[in-house]
Amino acid sequence: MIELEHVSFGYAANSTAVDGVSLAVRPGERLVVLGRNGSGKSTLGRLMNGSLVPRGGSVSVDGETRDLARLVGYVRQDPRNQIVSSLVSDEVAFGPRNLGLPREEVLARVGEALSTCGIAHLRDRMTGELSGGQQQLLAIAGVVAMRPRYLVLDEVGSQLDEASRSRVSRLVNDLVREGVGVVDVAHSVEALFGADRVAVLSSGHLVWQGRPEDFLLHDDALDLSGLASDSLTRILSRAVAAGYGLPDWPDPKGLAPYMGGLPSVRVADAPALGGYELSCASVSLSYDDLRALDGVSLSARGLTLVLGRSGSGKTTLGGVLAGVLTPDSGHAALDGRPVGAGDVGLAFQRPEDQLFCDTVLDDIAYGPRQRGLGEGAALAAARDAAALLGVGGELLGRSPFELSGGQMRRVALAGVVACGRGALVLDEPTAGLDVESRQELREVVRRLVEGGAAVVVITHDAGEWLEDATSVAFLSEGRLIAVAEPARAAGDPALFEAAGLEAPLSVRLHAALRGLGDA
Repeated sequence: MIELEHVSFGYAANSTAVDGVSLAVRPGERLVVLGRNGSGKSTLGRLMNGSLVPRGGSVSVDGETRDLARLVGYVRQDPRNQIVSSLVSDEVAFGPRNLGLPREEVLARVGEALSTCGIAHLRDRMTGELSGGQQQLLAIAGVVAMRPRYLVLDEVGSQLDEASRSRVSRLVNDLVREGVGVVDVAHSVEALFGADRVAVLSSGHLVWQGRPEDFLLHDDALDLSGLASDSLTRILSRAVAAGYGLPDWPDPKGLAPYMGGLPSVRVADAPALGGYELSCASVSLSYDDLRALDGVSLSARGLTLVLGRSGSGKTTLGGVLAGVLTPDSGHAALDGRPVGAGDVGLAFQRPEDQLFCDTVLDDIAYGPRQRGLGEGAALAAARDAAALLGVGGELLGRSPFELSGGQMRRVALAGVVACGRGALVLDEPTAGLDVESRQELREVVRRLVEGGAAVVVITHDAGEWLEDATSVAFLSEGRLIAVAEPARAAGDPALFEAAGLEAPLSVRLHAALRGLGDA
């Protein structure tokens, strides 16, 4: 059993990230830890596996207080922070080798873990060539191969497509049945499916714990978790109140009857004729022998969603549209002119890749300064963008590297918005954000689009963006296979399946509801 007794921790002498938490995780139990960005969830997970040593209180695992990482596997939100090898198979073998296992056992575990995580076909690839989602699956495989007694997953689904998330969920359920205790740090209410217990953190304090069904009926717990305003949360709460028991897997047909009274999918207005157009024509790009893009042509006005499986070429397409990648053939254009450096704002898939200044305020103001604004105007633009993205004034003087993953993402996005460009590419902008922060970000994007900006959102979280989109583009293996109207995509799982994707739960719910209406 993982036991935390009155555990406290702070990253600086005068700060507290976790304060007096007492919590236990039993073998064969799946505990979901919820809370807003900055509530202490990731810190709690790192304390459980010994990556951090508590300032006060104690942490023990099955009675042991030392060498906890051997007993508790930990998969980080950003997989690059734990990938140490250049070859995929070597990365998965790294942990078992360090356990002193014989070569035959190491090879057997590598093959088993790669197959379980659905990436056996990548075993001979270089880790640096993988997409973010593929790297996350690799990080999970590396930890699973060590067969720990307990497993902490820190927002591991944030960079995965729906099919990969389902695969990880099945893997977690299998591990739990085998007696592994799993701690699932999450921001999504979908994490409740298959959970045994829920713990809610707020400002470093453990403020609620109990059964998932009880959580969905507890208004204060829902509010403190940040999930109260989520539409799926409301559906599940309504269903549980009527006697519905949460299954291990989302059940669209079973949940559809409880959608009554919720607004139908809203279709965004067409962008203003005077708005910007970001486009590409016949774009192809290869990395050595890997063809990442193959003849892609796309016109983006208003809000365009780019969807596809991990490794389908989405991030590469975003780089071409933003002018940071030069295609082998074809070109990108903004209002018919070739895209030049700085013409298009780009928010990277990993926000820490574009944070480098000493303070949050300076990081957000960097772009405006580079675009020639005076110091006063640059700082004013930075403060306005920070307020727009929900970056509180108390954070502006701090180092961006002291922030939580979700806070870092908001700072990076604020830096892009502060530049005031007419076209933006946002790569997985909601990954790692809590529900309220995701809603705030979508409102920011709405305002930008209403002002004429062309915004391309590359995302695995299609369901939450569909009602604001003006078009939806589907990529598969580097090819553009379909461009659909959002109203169709919102209720047609077949569109996603054609791209090798599993449709979001919201799309499957609307399809199920339509089926009930037709019956």
